[in-house]
Amino acid sequence: MKKTIKIKTNLLAGIVMGLFSVIMLLIMPTQVRLPMWDSGAPSPRIIPGICLVGILICSIVLLVQSLVFHKEHIYEFVWENERKELLLIGALVVFVALTKTLGFIPAGMLIFCAIQWYEGERKPLIYIYTLAMVVVVYFLFQNVFHVDLPAGILKGII
Repeated sequence: MKKTIKIKTNLLAGIVMGLFSVIMLLIMPTQVRLPMWDSGAPSPRIIPGICLVGILICSIVLLVQSLVFHKEHIYEFVWENERKELLLIGALVVFVALTKTLGFIPAGMLIFCAIQWYEGERKPLIYIYTLAMVVVVYFLFQNVFHVDLPAGILKGII
């Protein structure tokens, strides 16, 4: 027997995104500071604030549709069908953890090649291309975007 979960999409999305927007609106003043002096320019909080209020309004609309008008799309989540995608999401979580400890280049090389192997890729040229692209992305961020990615175990070498 397949294990399934029935999800009311409007209700769940309304609750999750409503909570997200309220929490973000509450913590935004501690995370986005106002300038020391008033230059007449819009506040750095204006665009994120407008987006979060828009998300909150849309969440309320979804909740009203679900609870008052009973308009709902029910999605059946079947574990056997979603297992592959959940494993890929888990691999990306492992990538983030490894990036912090090993560094971007070793973590990227390990995880992205493992994902390709899991997906059935067996051509060596694709793996060489993947390894090269991890290095290119690292140096692109370092030298063009001036964003420091973790060097990890390669610190001092690169």
